[in-house]
Amino acid sequence: MEKLALYIEVNQLRKRGFKIAAISKKLGISRNTVYKYLDMSFDEATDWVSTLKTRSKKLDP
Repeated sequence: MEKLALYIEVNQLRKRGFKIAAISKKLGISRNTVYKYLDMSFDEATDWVSTLKTRSKKLDP
């Protein structure tokens, strides 16, 4: 699943009243990741996703 779509899904589930552990189990991600997504604003999430595509990786060269 794309990271931005996952961010949106986490926030939608939280607005519906799901607990952190339930969101984690439903989406198959860790609770720490759920907390990280809930702490971000949408603008921060889009900036974060765009930097994932452009930053260099250790194994690229």
